[in-house]
Amino acid sequence: MRDKIFFPLAALLTVLMILLAIQPGIGRLPTGAVTGDGVDYSRIVIDDTYLNKIVQGTDASAQLIRDRGTYFLHIEGTADGLVAAPELNPHFRIAADVEMQFAGRRIRVTARVRPADVRGASQVEMNYSAGRSGDSGWQTLDLGEGFTEVSFEYDVPPLQGEQGVDYIAIRPAIPEGSRAIVLESIVLERLP
Repeated sequence: MRDKIFFPLAALLTVLMILLAIQPGIGRLPTGAVTGDGVDYSRIVIDDTYLNKIVQGTDASAQLIRDRGTYFLHIEGTADGLVAAPELNPHFRIAADVEMQFAGRRIRVTARVRPADVRGASQVEMNYSAGRSGDSGWQTLDLGEGFTEVSFEYDVPPLQGEQGVDYIAIRPAIPEGSRAIVLESIVLERLP
């Protein structure tokens, strides 16, 4: 085969092999724990495609929805499916780097959330858990008609021995039947 044909053909084959190798990752939504990526730990924002990092829990459903190019999280549960443990409810796992930055500090958790269109909840419940070291308890916060910013503050316990796993859990307050919320974002702020 002539060089004029061989080298362009080899280059084309190389490009095709590279495209095939990266193709499974194209368009994939982020998963795993919420991390600060070593940049700025004073404000961690979970929004847009990063809402896909939610762990559903046992008896609740959490579904990523897209509306006009923006992602939201629809969370629905039932009254008989509520359990106290934050990790058994819809939650975001906090990565070790953020956990170490928050340990022994006061933080503010702010969620931008609204009642769902069908069976919308009038309140949301949130809980910051530091695993065996303790948690904030379920904080019940009132929602308005549209998106409302609700927040609470919590003194995260210092690390004791081995590093644990922190969670930020969120669910609709469900007095009876089933209720749902739509989550736009959660912001974790390390306070001075």
